[in-house]
Amino acid sequence: MLDFFRGALTAQAVLDILDHLPRTSAYQCAVAADEELAAQIAASEDLPKPSKTPPLSEYSPEVEALRDIQDILDQTLRVLVKVNNGKPGKHKPYPRPVTALGKALNAARDRLRYERHRSLADRLLRRT
Repeated sequence: MLDFFRGALTAQAVLDILDHLPRTSAYQCAVAADEELAAQIAASEDLPKPSKTPPLSEYSPEVEALRDIQDILDQTLRVLVKVNNGKPGKHKPYPRPVTALGKALNAARDRLRYERHRSLADRLLRRT
């Protein structure tokens, strides 16, 4: 804040820094509890779209370990239900963060998988 008062940081830069604080910071908790701000946001026409994935900045190794535990427990529960002649529900994995690099790698893998499939299908169809 001293840089702001000395003129080294603009008000927008300070707001950008505050917006990038973790969800558990005192500032973010105060913003989340502000009823007047919530009313202003609800009244605005361009409501922010809730994210279905956690931000990468909050996806720590501890969260990753807890995600793995949750997925294993969910799979174990599904097996127990199936063993007892029940119908297990669909597995909903814990959300993972999505990055541009991850999207590009997934698209490249999908493209490669499709090309291999087409190549195999072409070879099989030519031989019959």
